[in-house]
Amino acid sequence: MFNFLRRGKKEEISRTTPGFEEKEKQTPRAGWLLLIVMFIVGLFFGWRALDDLARLPDQPEPLSSCSYNYETGYLTESPVRPINPPPLYQEDAYYDPSYDPYYKYEQPDSRCQFNEIEGTHGIPAIWLEREPLAKEKNNLDKELSNVNVSLSDVQDQINRLISEYGVGLEEKGLGIKEPIFPTGPARSSLNVLRAEEQELLGQKNDLENRIGKLDGQIKSIDGELKEAYKPVFEEQNKLLRWYEFKVFLLQFLLTLPLFWFSFRWYLRLHRKDSPYTVIALGILGVASILFLRVILFWFWGLFLAQVFEVIIRWFEQYEIIRTLIFYFGMVLSFVVFGGAVYLLQKKVFDPTRVAIRRFRAKQCPHCRTNLDLAVFYCPNCGYQLKEKCEKCGQARFIGLPNCPYCGVQKLSDVESGGEIKS
Repeated sequence: MFNFLRRGKKEEISRTTPGFEEKEKQTPRAGWLLLIVMFIVGLFFGWRALDDLARLPDQPEPLSSCSYNYETGYLTESPVRPINPPPLYQEDAYYDPSYDPYYKYEQPDSRCQFNEIEGTHGIPAIWLEREPLAKEKNNLDKELSNVNVSLSDVQDQINRLISEYGVGLEEKGLGIKEPIFPTGPARSSLNVLRAEEQELLGQKNDLENRIGKLDGQIKSIDGELKEAYKPVFEEQNKLLRWYEFKVFLLQFLLTLPLFWFSFRWYLRLHRKDSPYTVIALGILGVASILFLRVILFWFWGLFLAQVFEVIIRWFEQYEIIRTLIFYFGMVLSFVVFGGAVYLLQKKVFDPTRVAIRRFRAKQCPHCRTNLDLAVFYCPNCGYQLKEKCEKCGQARFIGLPNCPYCGVQKLSDVESGGEIKS
């Protein structure tokens, strides 16, 4: 099966079963349907068994949802079993509170439920300093929003009265005794509105100054939180990686025996050319997928997730590099898959295999003409079928390994180190 790994040695080809040929033993459609059902059901239950196995080790307590605003290092959530989301994200899976300036501080207790690691590094104490400032800023933001709405309304009224006052001046110039827009009331209303506008502008400037000072204080505390969270993320990562290793060990011990014994069983049946090889192949497929899942999930937590994130960020920065990589990925797919097909076709149409298959079917190895009427050459294409044996001098087929009279292998094949099994 792994002959392609052997260097310097010609592949051994069986004369009776040269490979890549139609078999006499064919599995009926009902059998294939049952095998597909067996594969799907087995994979489903095996996958669920691995998920349940991941619940045996104690899972590390997740960090509070507040921690992700101060993430300084790479923190990957465990791929072996998703960590339960913080309470904030359970209400609406499509709602991101980081874009809502008001929701953050209305329910601080339900949002920032710090775990033991955060408490050890003094995160709650620093957060208590930030919380009242954040609440005050939140209230000021709301007040500023109301002032801006009122100021916009007053300025709209001022613009409307200025327009009416201009029309009133035109009416006065034309000597209209009963104008539609008298200038006196309009002037009085304008004075009141301008005074109100100045008052609102003063309130706006005062609120913006106060909010600016609070922003500076909050940013200073956020800097402390960011520094304090560095060891928190490091410890949390260590706990996650240790948890993943324990899960990996349990799952590995469960899947490795299944994979190993199904693989050995498949090889044994394959060597015997057994009609039950397809059953072993289905079981081996399930075992291989489960075993591959265990390996990939563990490596994902170790470094693959970080590698993918770095690659994605790199792609976002350099568009031309991303284009070139995608282009070379296309070329690589041609090389990999096209090369695999080439190697397979090379084995399928190996001259020795082709000759053996066609001789067994009583056909010319060159043009596939029936050989019942042939002697030394094909009557259709003239291809030489037989040659003189180097030992006994009798006629022997060129494409077959041994002489049918003396049973000796061709000397040139022996000298070249090749061997064709009978």
